[in-house]
Amino acid sequence: MAKGSIALKNLLRRIKNPLSFPYLNEKKAKDGFWHSRQRNGDFRLLTSTKRSTESSQSQERASSLEKKIKFQDGKIAYKNLTTSQLIRAYLVFNICGFRWVVNNSDRLLQASLRIFGTTIVKWALRPTMFGHFCGGEDLRTIQPTVENLKRSGIGGILDYAAEADVGADVTISTASADSDVPTTTRSNQALAREYSYQTERQCDANVKIFETAIRAVHGVTPDGFAAIKVTALGNPILLERWSTALREIYKLFGRMDVDKDGMVTFEEFTNVWNQLFVGDSMEIIINDMFKRFDKKGKGFIDPIAWTTTLDPPLMRRLAGYCKKQGSFAQAVLTTDEEKLVKSMQSRLRRLVALAADLNVRLMIDAEHTYFQPAIDNLVLSMQREFNKNTDCVYQTIQCYLKDARTRNQLFMDQARIENWQYAVKIVRGAYMHQERDRAKKRGEEDPIHSTIEDTHKCYEEIMEDVISRENVQEGREKVNLVVATHNQSSVECTIRLLEEYGLERMESGVTKEWILC
Repeated sequence: MAKGSIALKNLLRRIKNPLSFPYLNEKKAKDGFWHSRQRNGDFRLLTSTKRSTESSQSQERASSLEKKIKFQDGKIAYKNLTTSQLIRAYLVFNICGFRWVVNNSDRLLQASLRIFGTTIVKWALRPTMFGHFCGGEDLRTIQPTVENLKRSGIGGILDYAAEADVGADVTISTASADSDVPTTTRSNQALAREYSYQTERQCDANVKIFETAIRAVHGVTPDGFAAIKVTALGNPILLERWSTALREIYKLFGRMDVDKDGMVTFEEFTNVWNQLFVGDSMEIIINDMFKRFDKKGKGFIDPIAWTTTLDPPLMRRLAGYCKKQGSFAQAVLTTDEEKLVKSMQSRLRRLVALAADLNVRLMIDAEHTYFQPAIDNLVLSMQREFNKNTDCVYQTIQCYLKDARTRNQLFMDQARIENWQYAVKIVRGAYMHQERDRAKKRGEEDPIHSTIEDTHKCYEEIMEDVISRENVQEGREKVNLVVATHNQSSVECTIRLLEEYGLERMESGVTKEWILC
C-alpha cells in the first residue's frame, strides 16, 4: 500500500467500518470457482481456568480488549491488500449496493454472454467480480491467494461452488409439480446456493466434487476446513420426508414422557403403549421394546437413547402396531426410501472418512428447517464416529431459529454423554423469507425469532454455552467453535468470553475463528 497516497487516504476516510469490507467474501458462482471464506486467525486452547466472578477483573479485560483491538483502524484491516485491490473492492461493493443489479445478476450475466460472448465477459469479470469474491479456479490459482492471506494471519475455508454436469438419464426420483421444496432461492435477499436433485448419479458426481475440495484444502491449508451441503448428496424430497419422520419420533417421546421430566420410565412407556398400540403378546413386545431403548438397563429412556435407537426400520415396525394410522404411521419411510437414505449416509461417510484421513475439518452447512432434522441426524452420526479424539465434523446452528439454543444444548449433552468432541459453527441464518413464507402458507408458527435483537441475543447465548461447557472448562474437551459473523459486537463478545473463561490464545488445542460470511 503506497504511503502518502491522497487518493487512498480519501478512500479510507469514506469507508466507515472495515468489518463491512471483507476480502474474498463468499458469493454464489456457477462455473466451478473456488471460494475462500476469510477467518481471522486460528486460536487454540492450551490451558483453561474457572470463570472469574469479580467485576474488577471483567472491567480490566474489557479495557484491555479495547486497547488490543481497533476495529476502525483501516491500516490493520486492509494491510494485506494492495492499493489496486482496495480500489477494486470499493467499486465492487458500490455496484453490489444497487439492489436491482443484485436481484437481476443472473439475467445480466446471461444477457452479457449472448451479446458479447464468453471470452469478453470472462475478460471483464475475472479481474473484477471474480477476482474480489473468489479464491481461484483450481489448486494452482488458489495457492497464491491462500499464502497472501496467511502472511496476514488469515486462514482459509475452501468451498467449491459448482454442481456436477452429468446427464439425467437415470432418474430415481422426481419432485411432484406441486411440491413446495425450493430448488432455487430468490427473493429480496441475496441468493443462497442450493442443490437440486436429479439422479443418484448426480449425487455420486457431487461426492467427487467435494472430494476434490477436501484434497485441495489438504494441499493448500493443512489442518484447514472444507464446507459441504447435504442436499448435494441426496433427494431433497427424501430429506423432507425423513425430517417429518424424525419429528414424529420426537413427538412420540413427548407423549411417552407423561410427567415431562425428560425421561420415560417403564411405567410411562407401558401406559402410553397400551393407549396407542395393539398386538399379540403385548407384555413380551413391551418388554422387548423397552430393552431396545434402555440398553444400559437404567430403568428409564432419555431423549438421546430414544432418537438414536428409533431408526426407520424400527419406526416401521412400531407403525404396524398403531391402533390408528395417524401422522406417525404416515411418516414412516418406505423400504425404497430407506435404501436412498442409506446411500446418502454412505456418501457423507465417504467424505468424512477422507477428511479424517487428510486431517481436514468438515463443516456441514445448515439448510431449511424442513430438511434440518435429517441433516442433524446425519451430522450427529458422523460426529459420534469421527469426533472421538478430534474436531473432524462441525455441526451448524442457525441462531435466527427459536429452537436453536435448545437444539445446541441437546447436541452438547449428547456429546458429553457419549464421550465425543462437540464441534459447531454458529451462524445467524440464510433462509428467513422462505421460512416465514412457508410457515404462513401452511398455517404453522413462524420458526424465526420475531426481532433481530432476539437473534443477536440467541447468537451470543449459544456462543457462551459452547465456550463455558463443563468439559471445556475442566480441560477434557476443546472448544471447537466457529464464530461465523461479520458483526463487530459478536466478534467483541467472542473475545470477551474467551478471556472471561480463561481460554488462552495458543497454538494448539482449541479452535476459535471469525469468518466473514
